[in-house]
Amino acid sequence: MRLSVAVPASLVSEYVNLRDKTEVIGRLARSAAIFRADEIVIYPDQPDESSLIKLILGYIETPQYLRKYLYKVRPELQYVGTLQPLRTPHHQLEAHAINLRVGEFREGVLIDQQGVDAVDIGVERPIRLFGKAPSRGSRVTIKVTKVGPEPHCEMAKKIEIPTYWGFEIQASKKTLGELASGAFYDLTIATSRTGTPIAAEDEHLKAQIVKARSILVAFGSPRSGLQEILRNEHRELADCFQFILNTIPEQGTETVRTEEAVHASLAVINLLT
Repeated sequence: MRLSVAVPASLVSEYVNLRDKTEVIGRLARSAAIFRADEIVIYPDQPDESSLIKLILGYIETPQYLRKYLYKVRPELQYVGTLQPLRTPHHQLEAHAINLRVGEFREGVLIDQQGVDAVDIGVERPIRLFGKAPSRGSRVTIKVTKVGPEPHCEMAKKIEIPTYWGFEIQASKKTLGELASGAFYDLTIATSRTGTPIAAEDEHLKAQIVKARSILVAFGSPRSGLQEILRNEHRELADCFQFILNTIPEQGTETVRTEEAVHASLAVINLLT
């Protein structure tokens, strides 16, 4: 099952300073990783801060030893060092080639080592890559095929990996309505304070989750719920989503921030899976 989380491009628009924006994006990343989301989709909304959200999410999701290749020093990233690390399985801490295992998967960056393809996977030195390779400088997923003094590896696909391997980030040009009503997802879930309490739908929802290969869970913006956002597209919530759920019934606060709703909703859906 592929789980996608849709959040608005205006996610951090209520915050004035970059530190606060960074903290919110960091909490979103942690929630997505904790509950094994495969994708975070940023759908168009105003004010549009999708570039900042995508940049910081991508930085957080990238293993620390690869960031020097993939990210230049930028003012937008000045507070990312204050964020909690994801510590997902693809953020390995082991940095010694002698401890590599045949069949182990790693994230790396393809580099040129004396005219041959090699991959920096966070150990003392890059290891030799055999087989077809993408362009140098690309981030790659590899599988270790030989250990010892001269380790080797080959390209791998995420579908081969039996454990959770982080999330992808997509800044979508499609509107929320286009994403939800298209043929992109088997199951679409809208979160709304006015939705049906999830306890009333748990058995029905669980049955649909079991059958689904791809699920979209969508969240509103700091200023507007999903219904209001869709009405700007001349669409209705019920026409776009199969389930409209209140995942925090009888909430104890006047408002629930988007990143808080993401955590609470994914926790409930996790129980059903």
